[in-house]
Amino acid sequence: MKCFILEAIKNGFYTLKKTYKLHYKLLKKVLKENLFIFLGFIFLGFIFGLFSETKDAEYRTIMLLTFVGVMLLLNLQTIILLIDYYVRNKETIVEIDTASKYITISKKGHFKKYEFSEIETSTYHLGIYYKQAIDNWVREYAIHSDFGYWDLKFKNGDRYYISNLIVDFLHEYAFIKKTKYRFRFFPYINTSNSKKAVKLKRAKEKTNIEKFVEKFQSKNEKQLREILDNKTKYQKDAVKAAEIVLKRKNIDNNQY
Repeated sequence: MKCFILEAIKNGFYTLKKTYKLHYKLLKKVLKENLFIFLGFIFLGFIFGLFSETKDAEYRTIMLLTFVGVMLLLNLQTIILLIDYYVRNKETIVEIDTASKYITISKKGHFKKYEFSEIETSTYHLGIYYKQAIDNWVREYAIHSDFGYWDLKFKNGDRYYISNLIVDFLHEYAFIKKTKYRFRFFPYINTSNSKKAVKLKRAKEKTNIEKFVEKFQSKNEKQLREILDNKTKYQKDAVKAAEIVLKRKNIDNNQY
């Protein structure tokens, strides 16, 4: 019985090693985030202990329950995604040759080699945090924000869901030109068609002048001329924006 248990543990570790053979970066980042939280709890626990009048046993119980509860709450989605990705990518190895434009995928010992031209659809499923790359919205980072997967479908019908526990390029610019993106708060592997996926078009960062132009749209002609008459009191970009807005208003007035 003991030998059977040891053999099962050994086989399980071997399978885990094969599954995560190509990419430990994401796991290391998750552990790093949790280490910071753990150190924060130790610091808060020390401070709380200095001012707490509760007995030692009560204090330790309160802190332990609080720590376990918070860690479970913060890591629940991460744990679910790890299990989901592990089950989907069990014993999967992906090798990509961008020079020769080939993808080799090994699934439970069965190897298949594809040319880039054989790809029908390519979709990166990323956390909602990374949507700010196209809309410039500021979003809060969470422990599971870096999780994502690649939905890769070939013309012969073969389809793979490759998580970034296997590959580490999902947050870089896609090397497959037809790649689309889908952003979700909880990027579990969804096997349905990605109809909501979009092309990645990064939002253009507004210049200071453009920002001032938007801000000055509500000002009247007198207020705009006041800025132009007192140039030394304003930024150069603000003065330039005032000139642009005033010119537009004059053109609009001359059209009537």
